[in-house]
Amino acid sequence: MARESLLTWMRSLGEKGRLDELELLIQNTPIEKLKETLKCTMTRSEGITYWNYLLLGFNPNSKDALAKRFECVRSFMEGLNSMELSYKQTFDLITRLSQDLATFPSEQLAWIVEHCMDGIRQGDAKCVGWKDLLPDALSLLLARPRFLLNGISIDGTELRDTTVRSISTMKWPASILTPIADMFKTMNLSSGEVLTVLNKFSGALQELSPMELPALCFQLFSMCSTASQLIIPLLALEKYFHRNYYKRLFSDMCSNSTNLDSIDLFSDKELREAEETILHHLNYCTMYKLTEKHLAIMLRNFLHMPDVILTPFMLSAIISMTSINRDPESARISHSILLPFLRNVIKNNEEERTFAEDSVWYRDTLQRKQVDLQQVFTVLIDQNKDGKDVITPGLVHLVFYLLKSHSPKMHALAITFLTKFIRKRFIFGQGIIKLISEWMIVYQDQNQFSECLTLLSVADTYTVSECLKPIQSVLEHMQWLSGEQSMRMMNFILPLLKISNRIRDALIDVLCKAMSSSGIQKRRMSIYGFCMILKQLNNSNSVRQTSSATSFCTQHSISGYSIMTQNTLGSRSNPQRNFDMLTLEIIGMLRNCLQQQFDIRCSLYENLQRAVELNAKLVPHVLQVIDWHFRSFFDTPSAEDADDDLDTVFRIRCEQLVSSSDDQLMEIQLKDNLGKLIQFVANCLAVFDRAPSGYDTREMNRLMRFCVDRMVANRLPLEEITPPATHLKCALVLQQLNIIEGIISHLLLRSKPQNDAISQILPLFNQHCKLLESLKTLSDASKKAQKQLKQTAKNNSTSTCNLTVNGVPVKTMCTQPENIWDLAILDKLLHLLLDDVVAFAAPEKTVFLRSNEPLVRYVLSVTASRVESIRLEPDYKQLAYSKRTFKQLTDITKVIYERCIQRLPGVWKNFDMQSAALATQCFSECLQTVHVTYSKKFDEFVKSFDMASIKGSRNKEVIYTVQDVLDDFMTEYGTDESICKNDFVSKLPVYLLEGLEILLAHIDYQDRAATESYTWLLNFCSKNEILNSGMGLVHRMLFVQRQKTHIGPFFDSIAMQLGLVLGVQKEVEPSDSVTLSLKSISTVTAESCLQNLYAAVQKQLNDVDYFVNKANNLNFNCQVVPEMDHIYWRGSLDSMDRSICTQIIHISRTLLVLTNVCIPLGSLMDGLMKLLIQHYTCLKNLTKHYISSYTSETSIENIRGTKFELLLRGVGKQLPANIYELITYIEANTLDEEAQLHTKKRKVQAERAKVLRETRLIPKVIMVIEDFNKHIILLSKKTKSKNRLTDYLHLGTMRDFDIKSTDLRAAIERSISDGRNISTEDSNGEDQDQDENENVEEDDDNQSTTYPEELEEQEDEYILIEKKGQRRRRASSSEAEDPQPKRKRGRKAAEKLEAKVQCEDEEEVEEEQNDITSKLNRNRKVEPKTKGSVPKATKNPEEQPSHDSRTTKKSKALAEKKTQNPTEDLCIREVHAEKKKPQPSRRLGIPRTLKKL
Repeated sequence: MARESLLTWMRSLGEKGRLDELELLIQNTPIEKLKETLKCTMTRSEGITYWNYLLLGFNPNSKDALAKRFECVRSFMEGLNSMELSYKQTFDLITRLSQDLATFPSEQLAWIVEHCMDGIRQGDAKCVGWKDLLPDALSLLLARPRFLLNGISIDGTELRDTTVRSISTMKWPASILTPIADMFKTMNLSSGEVLTVLNKFSGALQELSPMELPALCFQLFSMCSTASQLIIPLLALEKYFHRNYYKRLFSDMCSNSTNLDSIDLFSDKELREAEETILHHLNYCTMYKLTEKHLAIMLRNFLHMPDVILTPFMLSAIISMTSINRDPESARISHSILLPFLRNVIKNNEEERTFAEDSVWYRDTLQRKQVDLQQVFTVLIDQNKDGKDVITPGLVHLVFYLLKSHSPKMHALAITFLTKFIRKRFIFGQGIIKLISEWMIVYQDQNQFSECLTLLSVADTYTVSECLKPIQSVLEHMQWLSGEQSMRMMNFILPLLKISNRIRDALIDVLCKAMSSSGIQKRRMSIYGFCMILKQLNNSNSVRQTSSATSFCTQHSISGYSIMTQNTLGSRSNPQRNFDMLTLEIIGMLRNCLQQQFDIRCSLYENLQRAVELNAKLVPHVLQVIDWHFRSFFDTPSAEDADDDLDTVFRIRCEQLVSSSDDQLMEIQLKDNLGKLIQFVANCLAVFDRAPSGYDTREMNRLMRFCVDRMVANRLPLEEITPPATHLKCALVLQQLNIIEGIISHLLLRSKPQNDAISQILPLFNQHCKLLESLKTLSDASKKAQKQLKQTAKNNSTSTCNLTVNGVPVKTMCTQPENIWDLAILDKLLHLLLDDVVAFAAPEKTVFLRSNEPLVRYVLSVTASRVESIRLEPDYKQLAYSKRTFKQLTDITKVIYERCIQRLPGVWKNFDMQSAALATQCFSECLQTVHVTYSKKFDEFVKSFDMASIKGSRNKEVIYTVQDVLDDFMTEYGTDESICKNDFVSKLPVYLLEGLEILLAHIDYQDRAATESYTWLLNFCSKNEILNSGMGLVHRMLFVQRQKTHIGPFFDSIAMQLGLVLGVQKEVEPSDSVTLSLKSISTVTAESCLQNLYAAVQKQLNDVDYFVNKANNLNFNCQVVPEMDHIYWRGSLDSMDRSICTQIIHISRTLLVLTNVCIPLGSLMDGLMKLLIQHYTCLKNLTKHYISSYTSETSIENIRGTKFELLLRGVGKQLPANIYELITYIEANTLDEEAQLHTKKRKVQAERAKVLRETRLIPKVIMVIEDFNKHIILLSKKTKSKNRLTDYLHLGTMRDFDIKSTDLRAAIERSISDGRNISTEDSNGEDQDQDENENVEEDDDNQSTTYPEELEEQEDEYILIEKKGQRRRRASSSEAEDPQPKRKRGRKAAEKLEAKVQCEDEEEVEEEQNDITSKLNRNRKVEPKTKGSVPKATKNPEEQPSHDSRTTKKSKALAEKKTQNPTEDLCIREVHAEKKKPQPSRRLGIPRTLKKL
């Protein structure tokens, strides 16, 4: 039969359904003919038809047919490998074969599996039919019974496991990775097999091209059913894109040039397209399988690994799986879990940056640089700019999370991102502005939202100005919000006024409504807003949008101009027509404020002055309005009626400044501040003189000249200020002081080398000094008068003596006067007093000013106060972005540094020590203000006054200059007692050290000055003995610089030296190593040094604790990375563990020394106890890390390699032993001071509270020690080593806190009966005072028995008041015995002490014995703690009773015996008063709080 006729006949029979005839036909056809026909038809279109009917023609019940079919299948499988078929043809043929696989015997299925394995080994990308056959064949074999394979009996499960294992171990050709992944996806792999396969793919995909990645990633993502499986391909993809794309991209961003000659394997476009496609597949594959909660649980293992998470791909991958990114319209941002996780990772990254700058150990352990988030965000913004918005919604909401956090660093990152993002993707601007404006209204206590909107409006004004609805909403809310909040919100609207008249007019409407409000804060907000508008006005942005008759826009007459003047200004021929009309309108509304309260007027002067300084065109209009107001305060004839001489009538109308509304002059009304008004007018006149046109200022200049002449000549008639003192007189003196200050401002502003204005400053200052003296006199007299008024008010219930100022109650009117000079005036004064030559005065006229010590001191003092007040200014003023204020601060610092700090030794020697101290204070305040307010510009600030930053300059840097000045000061005054007694001598080095500390904080650790500064600080502390406690901050600077620049042991030497000063509990053998000796550590600075040492050690513990968490994350990362990367990450983990253990060893040695120091109880001891708690908590976390990192098969050598065993060997026993001795020391000295006082009355409740307060941390310390020991035991069991880790531990004794109810009840009854009997006996032999004391004690005892739960914690001390002629001493623990064991704080159980001492002379001590016995019986409910039970501080440890070796001895017979005869076994040793020595305390005479010598 021909081949074609066979094919036709089979098709005919198959189509007609004549299967019996088809089976007969195939049965009669030779196998060679079938195989030949199959090979010929496979490549043709009718191949699938022939293959289908061929398989239908084999009878599955016939062995011959099955054998014949298997031969055809083998031929078919070989043909697939030898012929080139299309993917559709192959798929159709394999699918048809798969339908009949269930009828194949097990041996034939096993052959198909082997053939598929051979196909995988060949790696032909065109022959991948095995990917569909292999899973089906293996799944069928699982249900089959055991069969023979190559003569070996095997079942389907074994064959399946062997096959999967063989495929996983073989090398996969890169061309068939995707089919292999597809095959594995259809196989039911176990979790372990999935992890193995994913790790295999993670290493293999690194060699693929970008175009092959998306298909493979889709298969891998589909294979992952848990988040822990998904992270494996994500980490591999992150490595792939970083190596091929982002590494080069970041390198180009950091360099100034780009290597255009480099030839890369793949283009950037291919990589970006592949990444976007992968992110799309990731979102699709995880949408319904994994929730954010599942992902967050897995990703928390990378919380402390920002370098893994904060990469462009990983950020994009995580954001793409968030619900807010998938559905930004309906999903709520508050329900997201992954976005807070990313925020915490970003926070850790920023903390790493800060910690790395402050610690060299941190940098060495980290072994890498921190992630530059600005670069990452820039890359993501650029990718979104191309229109690839796969993660845009999630990315923006992540930035919103950063903005809503409480960290300024997070706010800065968010604001920077939004500024760049809106510029490039302005289409999202309106939505972003809307959300931030809503949050600004809701979260009024947070300033970051208004700051963000302000910077956005400055960066992209046009985009923000288009958001009219959010802006309108903000303006509406401003009408009912507080004035300060409204001013804060207003700042983002002000930049929009330049380009949007509509927004400006809407703001004016709101401000007009606020101006008519009854609240002062609202009106102040209106003044602030109007002045901000005036500041930005020019002719181009002054056109009004509305001009209806009903609008206030047409009310020009309110400005005070005549109708003719208004017509002239409003004519179209006037080039400044729009500016003049709007300015008249606004100033006309501000004019009404001149008739309002005191605070409103002062606010108007301040804001208008700032507007005038920034917009000089406002001056003519402002002067016209302020002129008549200024004249109203002076009573003088006009210039035409009188001459301008000293005899002309001139008087200040003080009644318009200050008045009183009652006869007793207690209700003071402040109406205006003429000094501020004069300074404001002086600034306006100074600006007007630069372009004198538009207004006649002759009368104002005449009045100012009158003020100067009359004040200089002392011819200005003022109110009487002599005693008797009244509050009204005090208020007038304050006004006069401000008037003089305003006049001095006027003289400085109009001073020129040609006039004599400067010569009049010194007489005015003399008048100022006299007024200050008068104010002091009035202050003393007013206090006496106020006391008399209070006494009168007590006698007469109808009279009142409350002092009020403008209706607000105050304590006194004679307060410290507030100077009105601003930074510009102070800058001129400093140049005038410190510079040899100034541009605005003749040199010969400034000599007398520079030599006047009181004037120099006063100006420096005022400057320091004014600079300090900048840090306290409200945030709505936005001083952090004020270039003008920054420039003024820079000029002031420059003149002080050049004229005072660099010449400071000459200043205190040749001029005045007080002036030198004030100059250093001013310099320190300038540095602190810039550090707080302009921290980002600090380097620019230093370069502006430090000439050493200029190339070629031979000047010393400012740091070395300050160090040299301090050396000179210590050489001259270091051993002088004036450094403690003289306020100014003692403050000068403190101010210098404060300034030096700020300068060092801004020096990079790589700078040479950082290391040299540490060397200088160490030498300074080594050779100088500090007598001034304020200079103790030098130790803080030393410790900070040490950690910043050096590594290794250091702080244990500091602790040893503190032990030499404070005393130690037990002597330690001196070591052979060279110890550090700092003369600066003394009894004066010991307390501050100890606190600074605590802070340094705490920082070290915080760093170690962070790295323990980081090591845990790194350990998890080692479990998910491919085999090729496992060695690298494991090496990094071992290196980190070694570094952690080394650092903890240094910390432990420091704590080992500190626990032996006799630290005073109180805050210092609490600080040490908290350090111990933190230390053992950190050790416990490290132990838990080792438990999770090392498997049971790991030998002890791995732990030894990381120095963990060395850590246990060094401090495992020594440190706990010292801690238990420290607990004994605390308990012995808790009531030591009160026990030494010969007081008869005791405050039991106060003593109880004190005991609880000073011992409250002891249980926590013991708990963390035992918790650490528990985890060491677990680790020791897991390692299964011969050398057990528990051998290095100091194991405590079991503590028994069980209380038997019967014993407790019996003890309570005995306490009550004994207390009553003792009080009766003592009342017959003691005086009345002693009876009262015993009654108090008896009441306390009886009351304490009412509450059994307090019986365990109460601790009383015996106070033995001895008879006349006898020494008072405390009963030692060996002289008393408690019949019932009681619990003592911090110990395992109460001790039962027995004292059996031979009595040498019973008759001589009988009376003393009876007295002591009665005291013991009265207080038998609590075991005594005495000095005698505590050895000396320097006693050998083997002689001391160990705290943890005390055990509870319960003997019922002994207890009954003691109860029946409590004094039977009590014997008191004979002690002669003249030979008896008092037992020393463990305190070694150190008081509770160190006294400053």
